Amino acid sequence: MLKQKAFVKKTKKGNVTKVVREHYLRDDIWSGSPLDPECPPESHKLSPAAAAYLVIDTNVALHQLDFLEHAAVTDVIVTKTVLEEVEHRNRSCFQRLRALTQSDAKRFFVFSNEHHSATYVEARPGESPNDRNDRAIRGVAKWYKERVPGVRVLLLTNDAASRALAASEGVEALHLAAYARERRGEVPELMDLVARAEMEEDGEPGASGAPADAGGGGGGGGGARGGSRASKRKKVYEAHRPFAELQAGIAAGRLHQGALRVSRFNPFEGWVSSQSVGDDILISGRIDMNRALDGDIVAVELLPEDQWRAPSKVLPGGGGGKGSSGGGGEAADEGSEEGEGDGGEAGIFQVAPGEALAEEGGGAAGKAPAAARPTGRVVGVIKRNWRQRGYCGALKPEEGLEARAGAAAVLFVPVERRFPMIRCV
Repeated sequence: MLKQKAFVKKTKKGNVTKVVREHYLRDDIWSGSPLDPECPPESHKLSPAAAAYLVIDTNVALHQLDFLEHAAVTDVIVTKTVLEEVEHRNRSCFQRLRALTQSDAKRFFVFSNEHHSATYVEARPGESPNDRNDRAIRGVAKWYKERVPGVRVLLLTNDAASRALAASEGVEALHLAAYARERRGEVPELMDLVARAEMEEDGEPGASGAPADAGGGGGGGGGARGGSRASKRKKVYEAHRPFAELQAGIAAGRLHQGALRVSRFNPFEGWVSSQSVGDDILISGRIDMNRALDGDIVAVELLPEDQWRAPSKVLPGGGGGKGSSGGGGEAADEGSEEGEGDGGEAGIFQVAPGEALAEEGGGAAGKAPAAARPTGRVVGVIKRNWRQRGYCGALKPEEGLEARAGAAAVLFVPVERRFPMIRCV
């Protein structure tokens, strides 16, 4: 069967041309399953004893590759639609996905749905490309369900609207986190591989179009625990302001833009150069740094003059900066930065304002205006200065990590002291 795609495009020289492409559809593209009587043996890739055939959408392929690469995730159907979209959006993810399709043990089967006469779909008037692709993926799941009725065909998608449409079409669909909870009894580590952002988006513990008890019991408990844990957290940092508000504030002179330079000897103190102020602006403490890293282009708001401080002359640490004990105190205190403990309040270890002046007997910074410098706080990050070569450091596990079940957090301690410790979950 021959289809023609015609569209109009504008060239670099400004000429408008009409492009016509031929699109051939066939009916001899096989399913790859031994349970399909029409599929020849040389095309078999999926297992006849699989508990389920998994059909994934583009977002799962892009953002959940760690999950898909687990040895327990097998018999996955990768449509041509997903493969082409991943290649277009992220070349690195495409190479990892391609490696999975070439592995005999993983049994990832590439189904050329765009060239199959039964699964090819044309875009409807006014339909976006994403909606058209989602409809094509749901069509593949429905086609497999009719083709191999002896095995469960499951569509994995984190899009609630797509799951609802799949249920209306008679296709069973699950959120990835719900599928991981469903298999928690046999493979508990799958829950740890689901990306955190997707876990938070999972509002439905069960399946769309599936029975209510299909994975719903474990999902409800997990969601309740996650909600209670989040409710115990205390807000530590002030939210960054919108970019439009930052631009307006800089233009009006209320905010000052510059690169943050963190001290090599005191990771809780930095400077931002400002031509409008005529001097470097002191940023003292993690709270005032507001998650900005060394080299970031930030927007700074000046504090009132009675809150201006002097640069600290004492290295941070529990024992006044004596040797390694000070570094240990820093690690221990900053380890509780996010307030992960049950019921504990969040706190940030930082140099106390006016600590250097107190050492000299001068009292608080407000009582020594001669030593004070223009001081401000970061209200937004305009541009991040990510390192292309990455960051070197060590992982410090939390206390009692061995006794804790499920996902656990570790603390990343960078080698370079200018960067803060980072909690990894």
